[in-house]
Amino acid sequence: MPLSQTQHGPWALITGASAGLGAEYARQIAAKGLNTILVARRRDRLKQMATEIRDVHGVKTRVVEADLTENAGCQRVIGQTGDLEVGLLVNNAGYGMSGY
Repeated sequence: MPLSQTQHGPWALITGASAGLGAEYARQIAAKGLNTILVARRRDRLKQMATEIRDVHGVKTRVVEADLTENAGCQRVIGQTGDLEVGLLVNNAGYGMSGY
């Protein structure tokens, strides 16, 4: 996946970034040199992921603890990232229901 700051801007926002596919997206994007905004509900895991990304890839990270099923969580993301130029969104947060 060819990514660059000149193509996408300096920041990528990844939701669901504390584990699984979201965490791997964050790693891969950071490896391409983009700074990452990590969004999820679990602050402790987000902090661990941010430390890993900074240490391994040398990019900037920002952590936003937010439950995106609630309006307040969405507003928190806007409030904590409004000063950044976000050029890439990985909208990976979600949940599934069975039986339908």
